[in-house]
Amino acid sequence: MRISISPTALLFLAVLTLKGHLLLPASLLAAFVHECGHLLAATALGVRMRRMEIDLFGAKLTPAGLLPSYRAELLIAAAGPLFSLLLGAFLLPHQGIFAVYLRDATLSFALFNLLPIRDFDGGRMLHACLAPYTRLQTADRWLTLSSYLCLLFLFLFSSCLLLRYGQSPALAVLSASLFAKLFLTKG
Repeated sequence: MRISISPTALLFLAVLTLKGHLLLPASLLAAFVHECGHLLAATALGVRMRRMEIDLFGAKLTPAGLLPSYRAELLIAAAGPLFSLLLGAFLLPHQGIFAVYLRDATLSFALFNLLPIRDFDGGRMLHACLAPYTRLQTADRWLTLSSYLCLLFLFLFSSCLLLRYGQSPALAVLSASLFAKLFLTKG
C-alpha cells in the first residue's frame, strides 16, 4: 500500500507539536488505532487497499478495486469509529495524563467521524445504508443534504462558542474548510 502525506497534514502535525508535548503522540496513536480498524475490517472482508492519503482532514483509504458490496463498505467504514470507541471506553477509568490525552483524542476521532458528512465514515455508512434501497442519485442527495446540515450546524455552533466564550476558532475554520473542500471545489 502506498502512503502519501500532504503539506497541510505536516503543518497540522507541527501545530500539534506546539500545543503540548503529549498531544501529538496521543493524536497520532488515536489516528493509528482508527485506521487499523478500517484496515483490519478490509482484510477480514478480503479487500486489498491500494493507497492511503493523509491530509488536513484525516486519512483516506483507497481500495485496489471496487468494493464487493454496500455491506462491505458499511463494515469497513464502521470499523474505524468502532475501534476508536473501544479504545476510548477502555481508557475511561485511567487517569494518567497520557491516557486522558489519548482517550480525548480517540473519542473525538470516533464522534467526529460518525457525523454523516461526505468522505467521513458516517457519510460512507449513510450512503451504504441508503444506496441498496433507493436510486444511487437519491442516496447521493441525502448524503449531500446531511453534509450541508452537519457542516452548517458545526459552523454555527463554533461561531456561538467563539462569540459567547471566546473559545478557539478552530472548529469554525475546520467546518468552513470542509464545506469549501466538499462543495466549492471540483475533484
